Amino acid sequence: MNTPADRANRAAWQHFSLHSIFIMLFIGILANLGTISLIAFAGEKVYLPITILIIFINILSAAGTVDAIGDFDAVRLDYDDKEKETSLAKRFSNTPTLFFKILLTILFIGTGIAQLYVMYLS
Repeated sequence: MNTPADRANRAAWQHFSLHSIFIMLFIGILANLGTISLIAFAGEKVYLPITILIIFINILSAAGTVDAIGDFDAVRLDYDDKEKETSLAKRFSNTPTLFFKILLTILFIGTGIAQLYVMYLS
């Protein structure tokens, strides 16, 4: 786990994990914008399908981003002693991954609840 090839593999996985976070975030936000526009412009006939879509989009987006952040954190924990001394590793070790997991979960679950509130209670 200490060869240059191993370090390159960890860097590639970390890069892939960051892309996974961005992809899940983009899909979740884009899908929520789509459902918000459907709520605004479609009639009440589409409320049931939109409700199902809202629930699944937000739960899967929250779970996907949390999982991708966990992958990012797992790669960071695999650093050897020499890698842990690099500036990049020190920067990554200071990243509050738990905070971002909680923040993104609140973002997606809160967005879903807000959309359902607008559809059924307002």
